[in-house]
Amino acid sequence: MIASVKRYGLLALLALCLTGCKVELYSGLSEAEANQMLALLMLRDIDSEKQVIKEGNVAIKVEKSQFVDAVEALRQHGLPARRTESMNDLFPSGQLVMSPVQEQAKINYLKEQLLEKMLRGMDGVVNAQVSIAESVSHNRRETPVPSASVFVKHTPGINMQSRENDIRSLIQNGIPNLRAENISVVLQATDYRYQRALPVSEQPSPWWHDRKLWLVAALVLVISAATGALLLRRRKTAS
Repeated sequence: MIASVKRYGLLALLALCLTGCKVELYSGLSEAEANQMLALLMLRDIDSEKQVIKEGNVAIKVEKSQFVDAVEALRQHGLPARRTESMNDLFPSGQLVMSPVQEQAKINYLKEQLLEKMLRGMDGVVNAQVSIAESVSHNRRETPVPSASVFVKHTPGINMQSRENDIRSLIQNGIPNLRAENISVVLQATDYRYQRALPVSEQPSPWWHDRKLWLVAALVLVISAATGALLLRRRKTAS
């Protein structure tokens, strides 16, 4: 009996120790996005796991010592993806009538969102931001002259400069009356901010190293409780 109690007690203690090593990285994710992030972390040899909290709410947990590397790995791939506003978000049913200026501002914002989504679909693009501006004229007969500013952050291994003309064409065709000379594009490669590899002398200790005293004390308690239960059982049998 004592051997059985000791065995199950040790298994419970080991399970408690192991579950306490991971911390939550992101939550509120969809199943598809969580799987994509988990696959990327696994490719980087980052100890991670997925936890389904409820439908439509999935969390990603990683080893505490690899938290920084996990954030950087996902950041350099634009994950988790930024939510894009839809037409229903900007123009909900039952909304009061807006002024022409407010309506045009929302339309431009929707165009920016759609163009950013298309840019993020290009290989190597981590993040994309588009800003559309229109000239202000007091003459209503004059057509406003639009201009666009584009900022693209990409992974270092991608030659995004060779795609600049494609980016300009995409922006120009997505905004009516936009001239090529009124488009400014800034391309920036992401920097690596991974944790440096520690020398062997500085490597973190195993998970059980800092818990030795705690494990020994818990084991003593388990054995003492099992022994007391066995002695009490024998006394009852003898009487």
